[in-house]
Amino acid sequence: MNKLLDFDAYFDDYLTLWMEKNASRFRNADEMEEAAPEAYEEWLSTPAPWLNGKCPGCAFDDCTDGAQLVQLLREYVDSDISVPDPLLERIADLKDEAAVMALLTDKAAPCEARMMAIDLLIQMESTAPMVDYLRWQVERTEDDDLLDKSIEALDEMGECVKGPALIAFRAADRKGKDYLLDVLCNYPGDEEVFQYTLSRFKDSESERALFAGYLAKLGDDRALEALLDVAESDDVKYIDFIEIRSAIERLGSEAPVRDFSNDPTYKAVKRLQVNPYKGRMQ
Repeated sequence: MNKLLDFDAYFDDYLTLWMEKNASRFRNADEMEEAAPEAYEEWLSTPAPWLNGKCPGCAFDDCTDGAQLVQLLREYVDSDISVPDPLLERIADLKDEAAVMALLTDKAAPCEARMMAIDLLIQMESTAPMVDYLRWQVERTEDDDLLDKSIEALDEMGECVKGPALIAFRAADRKGKDYLLDVLCNYPGDEEVFQYTLSRFKDSESERALFAGYLAKLGDDRALEALLDVAESDDVKYIDFIEIRSAIERLGSEAPVRDFSNDPTYKAVKRLQVNPYKGRMQ
């Protein structure tokens, strides 16, 4: 492929014709919109003149060079053209970890391209970037989107990440520790992790719900006293109370019954329950 083809633009043209052809099948625009995935699957398997008769879904199947395809991905991003799904699928199928890792660790590459590299490595079920992801959480010099995405990727790696993540946790600053809790709370039993999570719940009024959720996952009923204290306090907000109550119940106790009738969030939720369409476009 000598030039970057805009697959999305070609699909949009196909979809317009497909909807005109199939309009009689649908009662309204919503039904037609719901059928768009059907049209997309049909388009993927339909020979296309702009691909010299190839189907869009197999446009990249002849290429077995992972590095070449990864370079093409980057060219799409650099040119601000949507990266074709079949290109991403072909890269994932080839499982060339080295080629994708080269993109992931290239600080000169656009963040969007590096984010795609993370997704591809997740699809490959690769643990190759584990050390990089953990180092990012300790150093915290990467883009916030990459830091968030790398935590998701670490979660996908399973229990093999526990030991290395604990080492990174002990080396990280507070923000890094907070991020790594999202991974480590899935593996209860470490005293330092529990004590840190408990202290953050007590000290972080604006993030009570987050740390209550972590305490629930850690499953240590020593957290109940602190959870109950906040659940019973005068300053607890309804939105936080919901998560705190869930944590208390998960740890085997019973949360207090509270009246939040004056809480703005509680009022908004109740209004939506009475009229679930309120606020939607008519």
